[in-house]
Amino acid sequence: MPEFKVVITDFTAPGNDIEASVLRESGLDIELVRLNTRDPDELIAHTADADALIVQFSPITRPVIERLRKCRVISRYGIGVDMVDISAATDHGIIVCNVPDFCIEEVSTHTIGFLLNLNCRIHIQDRHVRSGAWNNPPGGAPVRLPGQALGIIGLGKIGQAVARKAGCLGLRLAAYDPYIPKEAADSLGIELMTIEALLRTSDYVTIHCPLTEETRHLVGAPQLALMKPSAFLINMARGPVVDQNALYQALVSGTIAGAAVDVLDPEPPVAGEPLVQLPNIIVTPHTSSLSEDSAIQLRRDVAVNVVTVLRGGVPASTLNARALNLASK
Repeated sequence: MPEFKVVITDFTAPGNDIEASVLRESGLDIELVRLNTRDPDELIAHTADADALIVQFSPITRPVIERLRKCRVISRYGIGVDMVDISAATDHGIIVCNVPDFCIEEVSTHTIGFLLNLNCRIHIQDRHVRSGAWNNPPGGAPVRLPGQALGIIGLGKIGQAVARKAGCLGLRLAAYDPYIPKEAADSLGIELMTIEALLRTSDYVTIHCPLTEETRHLVGAPQLALMKPSAFLINMARGPVVDQNALYQALVSGTIAGAAVDVLDPEPPVAGEPLVQLPNIIVTPHTSSLSEDSAIQLRRDVAVNVVTVLRGGVPASTLNARALNLASK
């Protein structure tokens, strides 16, 4: 019987089995089990005896964690870990870790793509031509991008990468992030503001903060009402950071000019979700992190995290090391 059992809860991808290769090359005696479920009962049934979980979007809630008899690590495919109850994991001595730098280039580039599309109205012009027209579409001409203001909510690694790329386009940069020192923002040419000031003054607002209880519905009807009617909202974080019903109303009423989102609440959207039917929104299916390179890095590093823990180490990306009184090795 293998010494360790590792369960991948809900990630399926074609091509080389990168995770299995990393686990096999570790020299440890590991059984790898692949599931494809987000159902709590199925998770409990198949993970209770696991030594490690590798998770994409499966909800690893306190009831699931309480049934884990010997799990030592939960490793997340990605940066955000809002699907894992970190407090419950900590209570049970389980390390929670992620892959914090795998898609900085991809998500920041996707954000700039959204911004350029919104500015140049490419999606509107494309639909106009497909309808049989060959003239200027309704809605007026775009405004030159240099000199316009970009407000960034969440100035972590991705937010900073967006700032560097947007600065090359001549945009004025501002950010809201209560956890970033002023010196760090100054070094990037970014003015720190309150969220209210940022929303009032920005022509584009892009969101890159994690989903926490503090940030859930951080942008709702009162915040959208502060934005210019000519402004655009971009959400690259998590769907629930924005009040989706409020965003729908803001787009329908003309409170803001348009939006672009890579995330929704819930995902996938319910059939007939009215937000995605609007002409002044661009929606991509939570794919901004994806490239051939990022996928390889993600799958490799998420398995390396597991191997590190099973060997008695602590991954550098551990999110609850302090709570568990662990020191990185």
